[in-house]
Amino acid sequence: MAYQNRMHHTLRQPRFSDLTSPARHRAWARELRAIFGGVAAASILTAAVGCDKRAEGEAPPVKQQTSLAGRPTVLFLLFGDHNDPRLLPVATIGHGRITPITLDAEGWRKFDDLYFKAGAQMAIYRHGTSLGNAVVRRGMWDGDQPLYKLPGCRALRPLAAATLAAAPADVVTLEMMGTSDPLPPLPSRDDVPAALTDSAREVTARIAGREGLSATDRADLELTVSAFNTGATGRPTLVGSYSERGGGGGASARHVFMLADSTANGYDATFVHTAKDSVPEFRRLIDHVDLTGDGVDEIVLEGWRAGGDTYLVIMKYDAGRWHETARGGTSWCADAPKR
Repeated sequence: MAYQNRMHHTLRQPRFSDLTSPARHRAWARELRAIFGGVAAASILTAAVGCDKRAEGEAPPVKQQTSLAGRPTVLFLLFGDHNDPRLLPVATIGHGRITPITLDAEGWRKFDDLYFKAGAQMAIYRHGTSLGNAVVRRGMWDGDQPLYKLPGCRALRPLAAATLAAAPADVVTLEMMGTSDPLPPLPSRDDVPAALTDSAREVTARIAGREGLSATDRADLELTVSAFNTGATGRPTLVGSYSERGGGGGASARHVFMLADSTANGYDATFVHTAKDSVPEFRRLIDHVDLTGDGVDEIVLEGWRAGGDTYLVIMKYDAGRWHETARGGTSWCADAPKR
């Protein structure tokens, strides 16, 4: 079974207003989920409510600001309807490192001017291979209104509206990685045998059982699996997860996500995530591509907390295991929280 796409099919400019009344908050939540999808909407709602509580004129906490000098290569998420996708900045790439972007309101405006001019091109990748360029149609603050608003937020993380001529015809909603500068030529890799999908199911069930999911639990949950070449070993990497059907993600949700690679004793887990904390977190595969030029793909996941933030997680293979090497911003608003 393919991984479900959480970004909604249609992106349009939302109309946000007062969130103080419970009725308006519920209505706005429904509107956001129709625009961005459930997990992204939860993150925006969290950011918006937080922004409403920020103090006027309060100085933000001192943070190391990302330097835009020399126009560093930026990693983007391209998401949304294939006829009207959006670009979201995630991190900078350079010298073998992936670094999340931290900017204040002035910095994000500068970023928008530097990267999101109409006509700017971003290299897009899907399943570890090039898919051509996305062309920016307009930046965050072009025209009379920004692409989206959050009540009380002065430092919005910008989006750009783009066009992807090579969008796959069989994909309605896009989730792909893009870069402001093309990546080094990507290696060609062999096709993945169809039988490895069955192997992914078997390995995921075994790892989930090891993590406490009984056969009865597993029968109740939704299983999603995939297999693709990453260069981590001489054989494809397997991906699998068990999640509540219908995308349920409450405090008691059952969830196991795993990556597995070939070892001397066959396939075994090289990364496992479970939703066992008091505020459980969840993981879902988005895509994979070699971002650092070392010949091994990074794996990009979506992470989210029950009823809260959503973010991108970049996984890197090192010493026989997959490790989190970078995490994208968890808030759409960079204003300082009120004390």
